[in-house]
Amino acid sequence: MGSSREQTSAGRAAVTGAASPSLATGAEATVISGQPPVGPLSMAEIGRVLEGHRLGAYQLERFIGGGGMGAVFRALDTTLDRIVAVKVLARQQSADEEMLKRFRNEAQSAARLDHENIGRVHAVGSEDGWHFIVFEYIEGTNLRDLVRAEGAFDTGRAINVTIQVADALEHASARDVVHRDIKPSNIIITPTGRARLVDMGLARLHVEARDDLTSSGMTLGTFDYISPEQARDPRSADVRSDLYSLGCTVFFMLAGRPPFADGTMVQKLLQHQQEPPPSIEALRPDVPRRFAAAIARLMAKDPADRYQRPTDLVADLLGIADEEGIDVSASRSPGALVVEPSPPVRRRRLATLPWLLPVVALGALVAWLWWTSPAARRKTPSPAVPSALAVGMPAQDAAAESPPWRVVETPAGDREAASLADAVRRAGPGAIIELAYDGVRDEPALPPISGELTVRAAPGRSPGVRLASSAVEPGTEGGSAAAWPIASGTLSLERVRVVFVPGDLAAGRTLFALGAGATLVCEDCLLDGGGADETAGAPVVSAASAASSLIRAEGDGADATLRTEVRISRTEVRGAGGFLHVVGSRHVDVIWFGGRCVLADTFAVAEGGERADGPAPTVSLSLADAAFACRGGFVRLLDSPARPKLPVVRAFADACRFAVPDGAALLEQSGLAEPDRYRAAAEWLDAGSRYAGSSVFRRIDGAAERVESDYASSGQPLLHAPEIDADMAAWWSAGPDS
Repeated sequence: MGSSREQTSAGRAAVTGAASPSLATGAEATVISGQPPVGPLSMAEIGRVLEGHRLGAYQLERFIGGGGMGAVFRALDTTLDRIVAVKVLARQQSADEEMLKRFRNEAQSAARLDHENIGRVHAVGSEDGWHFIVFEYIEGTNLRDLVRAEGAFDTGRAINVTIQVADALEHASARDVVHRDIKPSNIIITPTGRARLVDMGLARLHVEARDDLTSSGMTLGTFDYISPEQARDPRSADVRSDLYSLGCTVFFMLAGRPPFADGTMVQKLLQHQQEPPPSIEALRPDVPRRFAAAIARLMAKDPADRYQRPTDLVADLLGIADEEGIDVSASRSPGALVVEPSPPVRRRRLATLPWLLPVVALGALVAWLWWTSPAARRKTPSPAVPSALAVGMPAQDAAAESPPWRVVETPAGDREAASLADAVRRAGPGAIIELAYDGVRDEPALPPISGELTVRAAPGRSPGVRLASSAVEPGTEGGSAAAWPIASGTLSLERVRVVFVPGDLAAGRTLFALGAGATLVCEDCLLDGGGADETAGAPVVSAASAASSLIRAEGDGADATLRTEVRISRTEVRGAGGFLHVVGSRHVDVIWFGGRCVLADTFAVAEGGERADGPAPTVSLSLADAAFACRGGFVRLLDSPARPKLPVVRAFADACRFAVPDGAALLEQSGLAEPDRYRAAAEWLDAGSRYAGSSVFRRIDGAAERVESDYASSGQPLLHAPEIDADMAAWWSAGPDS
């Protein structure tokens, strides 16, 4: 069960047990923290090994997906002559008793269920060391892909789907099965409009208490849809947790994004715990008020404030459908029973005491982690636009926009300028500047940004600017070594090429210097930091340029604790140096979706803070569906006697590709501290990414000793191969237009 990413030409997917990772914010990937490494064979490799082979009576015709629990195949049941889906557990996972129990639990949980809104299990078996489960093969498209392809649902369609999923949850709950991973990619919409709930990989029998497969300290679920209590302790999850996740899923159907779409894993968990979800009415005024109230009730923080049973929800939805004249007859399962809503739960203060300990523990965790979570300052995307395509992009009200300024060859109008520098000086706050020319033009020093400014290509044009870093040394009073300082506010670049020439004195030279609280947004851009000539092709790599970075954030003052953001979408970045350099007690959040980054040095370098008792320099990385080839490694954290406060990195990589050559480490920490302190200062979470090249996942070079760890010992099933793909290796020597 589950959903496959493979779609037919008619736009339908053959649905099986693999939930594909999200391309927007990492959110759709199911995370099992604390899970042992996958081992030598990835799911794709299992697919290649077994495709065309036979397990028992099942001929594995085609590998169609994979997830944390197994590889999934479209198969022929040779006994009954029917198409089925077969999920196969990797042999190395079969040797892990806990993983094997979890795999069997999926089959046992699914086998208890027989409902037309739930994918059915047919058989369980093992052969030649391979354990497998046979599921019903469902034709359809998962809800996530459907919304992305067709846009947000109207009210009638959303209510029909919600009723069907609620019917499925009622059936499961009546048989003591809790799904624990309700999300759009686990709901399949068939060509006839039937909603099917799939993927019981995290399900458990609610009656199992002593021998639960969920150990203390392990979080199961998907960050965008997980209930607050399930995040604290998955063993406490009941049907009301599934209803919370269903509420987040309904929100996604109507808004095109989950309720808490922005930020890293840590931020999303905190938002589910603490922040009220946005009102669906603010995003979709056409949603009936009673339906909006039902969604809000589903997403209540306290389980006692939610619907207590799925039938309560169905009863409300049927009443709403009747009021709005929505036909839901096709959504009801044969014999489906609707009861009157349960009376509100009257809670006593003493009843909350069993929750006190985890709440106190959570509070301590929040107090420690709050400063690591990025600010949620991004604008909400349009309900009809998938958030993956609008990540971090400020919304523009076309009706309220003033006419844009234009940079042209020969200025003639009042709002035209001969150079970008002139346009920036003349434009006011909130201005839009269009570059109405083709090719790359040299620009003089650009004035600092202190408000909102958008620079974009004029329609039908392919413009670029070549900028050189300032001649002023870094740290000189009144000067900046940046080609374009962003003192505060937001600079948005759209469909623009920017070429950076670091100059002769490269130490501290940078393209963008970001002040505390500043934001840089790049959409569909090319940032060329190699100092390449427009006609020369390959970037110029020299000792000077190699010390430079494209973005620099520096400072130890009180205002340095303000979050600084870098938001990259569908953009290519090349550099003869690095991408980001953080110095001092700065908090920098990087949100990156799509595109690629090719660097001769390290992607992100963070140096320690001046005060050992001050805030830690923090780099938070949320990376999705992008490729990174970095000769100097990916992250380097440095402390020293002059900067003793250890820098911190929190990274989440969703469906990305990383290439680091031999001799470098993906994550390197160097300085004067002990290894245990370094380990606590870095967190790397992964959802379906691939890593190539150097086998060193983390290198710690501290006061006591030098310690290196490989990908297999990372505590996660990271997919690593020693060979770097030919295309990624070629990027290092190719020109910026390759």
